[in-house]
Amino acid sequence: MNRVKKTFYLLCLVFLLTGCMRTEQFNAKVSQELPENIQRVQTALDEYQKGTPVFPLKKAPANASLYQKYMIDFSKMKNVLSEPPATSFEKGGHYIYVIADPGKNPQVRVMDLRIIEQIRKLQAQVDAQLQDRKPLPKGEKVGQNLYLLDFKVLGENKEQISSPYSSQQKLPVLVDGKGKIYLDYRVEVMQKLEKEGKDPKEKDLRELLYRDSYFVPVFSPAIHYEKGDPVLRAD
Repeated sequence: MNRVKKTFYLLCLVFLLTGCMRTEQFNAKVSQELPENIQRVQTALDEYQKGTPVFPLKKAPANASLYQKYMIDFSKMKNVLSEPPATSFEKGGHYIYVIADPGKNPQVRVMDLRIIEQIRKLQAQVDAQLQDRKPLPKGEKVGQNLYLLDFKVLGENKEQISSPYSSQQKLPVLVDGKGKIYLDYRVEVMQKLEKEGKDPKEKDLRELLYRDSYFVPVFSPAIHYEKGDPVLRAD
């Protein structure tokens, strides 16, 4: 190998390592900023609610999932929050801030925008399949009117969607009888139940996931506890 090639490969290696270091530094910064940002928005929300019982929410999109109905509109909070947090979508971040459990105990949490984009892409593909009068890409039944998404029928490679609760855990993609896409968080729920070692009090087990986490289980169907197991129920 001549000197020019060696120099070229060394430069490539340096750029690669530098890129990895910057990515790790960025991820570390985000992981440090997110808890602080969520707490700051929670404090602002508590202050906001002293003046009005109405939540500062964006208009929900058509066919919005549960947590998309409660996306925070920071433009309505300017009197208690000078600007959106750095990790928010509004500031170029990866997270959409939402209000979880607005009926009982309003808690600020986030949805990962990267997961939302993956699901939007799959939903568009399923919609196109049905519009072309092709069969619903459903596989094994896993719950009431819920099936594993059959990527082969869809004509796509299997999409790997990482859980926001554990990056090593991949979430199964589901579809209901009308073609609506969901994600299956039952493995994460089971881990929570096993850790607590007792029957849950929550009627909807999705609460277990965001109770001690910064994330809501976006695109999850309702999860109920029946005969010792988490059971999925489509909206």
